[in-house]
Formats: sequence, structure tokens, C-alpha cells
Amino acid sequence: MPSLRQKSKPARTTFILLGFVAALLLTMAIRPVASLAEPAEPPQLVFEPDHYDFGLQPLNWGSREAWFQLRNVGTETFQVGSPEIAGPGQEAFWADNGPCYGSYLNPGESCSVRVYFGPHDAVEYSAQLKVNVDSYSFTADLTGTGGRASFVPSSSPTDFGVAKVGSAGTTREIAIANTGNMPGGVFIAVIAGGAIGSFQILDENCTGVELLPAMTCTVQVRFQPASEGVKKAMLGLFGESEGPTPIVLTGVGSAPDPDLPADSVSGPLAAAVAHPKAHRRKFRRGKRLRKRHHKRSAHAGARNSVFPVR
Repeated sequence: MPSLRQKSKPARTTFILLGFVAALLLTMAIRPVASLAEPAEPPQLVFEPDHYDFGLQPLNWGSREAWFQLRNVGTETFQVGSPEIAGPGQEAFWADNGPCYGSYLNPGESCSVRVYFGPHDAVEYSAQLKVNVDSYSFTADLTGTGGRASFVPSSSPTDFGVAKVGSAGTTREIAIANTGNMPGGVFIAVIAGGAIGSFQILDENCTGVELLPAMTCTVQVRFQPASEGVKKAMLGLFGESEGPTPIVLTGVGSAPDPDLPADSVSGPLAAAVAHPKAHRRKFRRGKRLRKRHHKRSAHAGARNSVFPVR
């Protein structure tokens, strides 16, 4: 009959085998967990195009738009965040969320983003279109320029000096320059406000003409005061897309020339100035005498033609 020691030996061997199997299974179970903890491939997304220039966009004329494609060029699938605009000139650009926001991009797939450019001033703008995936950012550069025609007079106010009432007045030529960065035109030039009766536009070559940047046109204005005193009015140039260009016009009307005094002339003219009534009577009497003489001469001529003198 076997002893107690002989009976426990197979049990011990079985326990050792079971421990080894358990350790092996535990090792196999831990290995997949370790592989899942390894870092995945970082997202690889690109914008097409990666840069876009919106060019010259007139102010107050709406906005210009462009489309961008966000493409997954990696080997993993990623979820795309909300497109946004960042950078110093971001106030002039904005983007649609569109189909990109929250979408999953498989390798090789893309989604579209629409970007708008609406400048507020005639300056250059730059910003970035940006999409985030986890802690990664993907961008495309954006540029554009605000455009405006700006009309600036050579002198404002324009001073016409002193001119006598009733005289031919004073004429000035005012140059108007386009100091903006895009062409523009003037559709009307008018004198308005104040002493409009003392200023007149004589000639101009500004209205109805497209004025390119750095080019000039001229307006010829005359100051002919209707009365004495300081005169002030406004010359307004109204552009096609901008507000009026105001030009202040100033001048002083002085007293007209006085009547010619009698002691400043001599001879028959002095007598006429000193005694105007007597001079008029004498003038009328002489006119009657001349008329009577012409009648007699005509009568004598007719008689001689009938009865020729021998």
C-alpha cells in the first residue's frame, strides 16, 4: 500500500503545471494590451491649395470667396474639427463649417471648406485657415488687399483772395488726384452750400472719366462776388463708390469802383458831368438840327434831279 508521501507527488506536479499554464496565458493576455498602448500614427492632412491670394477687393462691394480641399494623406482615419481663421488679419476673412466640420476622413478622402474675403480698409490682409485634429493643426495661408479710389484736392480750402463786386473776378484751377489703389470715377461736380452765387465752375475734366491711381484731373472755378464781405462755399465731387470729396472755397468781396468825379475830367466831358441836364438838352437840340438839315439836303437833291442845274 503506497505511503502518504507517494500519493502527494502527482498532485504537486499538477499544481506546478497549472501554475505554468496560468503564467503563459497571463503573458499572452498582456501582450495585446501592450500593443494597443503603443502610439498611433499622427494625422497627416493637407489643404489644397495651401495658399490663396484673393487679390484686390473693393470696399463696400460684398465679398470674394474661394474653396479649399482638406485631404487625408495618411494611413489612419481621423475626425476633423471646426475650420477657423487665425492671424493678424483674421477680421477680413471668415469660413463656412460646411461638410468638413466633425467628419471622419479615411485615407485618401477629402472635404471642402469655403472661405470669404471682405476687407474693411484699403490695406493688405494676411491670415490662416486652420483645422485641428486632436493636438495637431493644419493650415493654409490667406492674403488679400482692400481696394478703394480716393480723390484728394491739391488745396482745400482754396482761397481766391479779394475781388471787387461787379468785376471779372478771380479764377483758380484745382487739381484732383486719385491717391487710392484702384481706379475710380466722379459722376458730378457741384457748388453747394454758402455763397453759391459767388462761385462758378467754368470748366472741368473730372466727371465721366475713370481716374487711375496716381492720375489727376482739374476743375476751373471762378470767384465773382455778388456782394461785399467774406464768401464761403463748397465744391463737392461725388464718386461712383465713395462719398463726396468736399473742397472749401473762400474769398472776399470788396466794394465796387466808385462813380467818376467831375473834377477828374476836363473839356466838354467835364461840362457834361457838371451839368447833365443842360448837356442832354443841348444834345437833343443838336439832334433836331441835324435831322432838319438832312431833310433839306434830300429835298434839294430831288429837285435838282428833276430840274437839272445848267
